[in-house]
Amino acid sequence: MSTQQPPSKRRTQRERKEATVARLVDATIASISQAGYAGTSVGEVCKRSGVSRGGLFRHFDSRLDLVVTAAEEVARRHLTLVRRRLADAPPGDLRAALTLMRERHRDETNVVWFELMVAARTDDDLRVRLTPVAARFFAQVTGVAREVPVLAALPDEALHLLVSSVRNLFDGEAISRTVVPEPEVEDARLALLADYADFLIARYTRASPLPQRG
Repeated sequence: MSTQQPPSKRRTQRERKEATVARLVDATIASISQAGYAGTSVGEVCKRSGVSRGGLFRHFDSRLDLVVTAAEEVARRHLTLVRRRLADAPPGDLRAALTLMRERHRDETNVVWFELMVAARTDDDLRVRLTPVAARFFAQVTGVAREVPVLAALPDEALHLLVSSVRNLFDGEAISRTVVPEPEVEDARLALLADYADFLIARYTRASPLPQRG
């Protein structure tokens, strides 16, 4: 006896729009990661996503709008994954938290941020649009770090110092290791960062004031 499949539910206009936007954003993220910012043209995104140019511009006013939306999506995915992974990590294990942070900086998706930050140095329009997105993302990363129990007692200035220092170091390391990988040095550096974090925790939980930033 044959069984009849129930008719598939037609997607709403909103659902179709969201699906198309998701395809465009995914294609933009993949293109920037693999072909770079300069290689991520409207035509390339359309080819990867299967969406026509007209379809793209129905949802985004410009290539720049699409690129900034892709950057926001990379940030959202990064924060979601880190929060989930930190929830499963040992609460007092700073090295585990640092290892997770280093892993995320090395992830292919994070290349989107490297590409855009470098391009923004000489692209005024991109820099203007990317600056508030990056500032918000970096602040959110620091907020996630405060969810690590061993860091919860740090004052805001000390936590910012620690997280921004680690972030900048891992960014540089992720780029340089693509040309000159140094696994032993990288592992030693991770241990040094854990010692640095322990030092800050010991120092600032004794209420030592952080020198004022100019």
